[in-house]
This record gives sequence, C-alpha cells and structure tokens, in this order.
Amino acid sequence: MIQAFIGTLNLTRSATLKLVADLTDGQMVLQPAPKTNHPAWVLGHLYMVDCNFLTLIGGKAPELEANWKELYAGGSTPVADRSKYKPKAWYLEHMAQVRQQILERLPKLSAADLDKPHPDPARRERFPTIGHTIFMYGTWHEGYHAGQLSTWRRVQGLPAV
Repeated sequence: MIQAFIGTLNLTRSATLKLVADLTDGQMVLQPAPKTNHPAWVLGHLYMVDCNFLTLIGGKAPELEANWKELYAGGSTPVADRSKYKPKAWYLEHMAQVRQQILERLPKLSAADLDKPHPDPARRERFPTIGHTIFMYGTWHEGYHAGQLSTWRRVQGLPAV
C-alpha cells in the first residue's frame, strides 16, 4: 500500500511541477482577482504542508520562517506583491528536498505507525490516524491545488499542461 501511495505522491507532484515549469518569477504572483491563490502561494503552501507531513511521519523538517504561516497557511490571503514571496527556484529546490525525505521515510513506516492517532486532538475527528492524514494531504490536497494552478494558467492565457 505504501508503494501505491508513493506512486500517487510522485504523480501529483509531477503535475504540480509541470503547471509552474514555464512561469517567470513575475508571473508567480499574478492574480486574476484579489485574494485568489497565485502560484507562489500554492508552492509555499505545499512546502509548508510537506514540512508538516515530514514531521508527522517522524522526520526532521526545516524550520519555517517566522511569517510563513501568515503568508501560506490555509485561510491566509495571497497578495500580488512580488517582494513578499520567494523566487520560484527557491520553492522548487526546497520542495524537492523535503519531498525526498518524505519518500525515504515512507517505506519505513509500519501498519502500526499508520494506525497511530493524529497527535493533534482537534484534528482527530477529520483525520483520526497518521495514515488518514498523510493519504489526504499527499493525494487529494495537492491535486486540489494543482487544479487551481491549471485554472490560473487558463485565466492568464497560458496553454494547458
């Protein structure tokens, strides 16, 4: 089952990377309407989620900058200000590093590891176990944001990927 999950992680990440491959740093913060998720926000958000994911499965994630949640947490408001966001290359490099660590740790997890309760009691109703959490965030969540990137591309007049 873990190998199937790893395959899905690789597939969804590949789609995300294709959707931003041809974008310039300037394009990364374009918004077709105020408050819409632009590519810089999506990549920063996915990086944050992967850091949380890595920690959840027992890895050591990089420490996020003090304002990271303010900029990228669910419910935060993206802005079209290039100076507030990292260059695209930064996101791609750091996302790849954390994802590699996740891919190295996943095969080491046992069924008992996946059945452990989520460490945050407030999240247990929605994600009762570590397994529930990593499957949702590793598959549905990134696919959801890849869909946003795909729509964003069309609105910007860019070709489909």
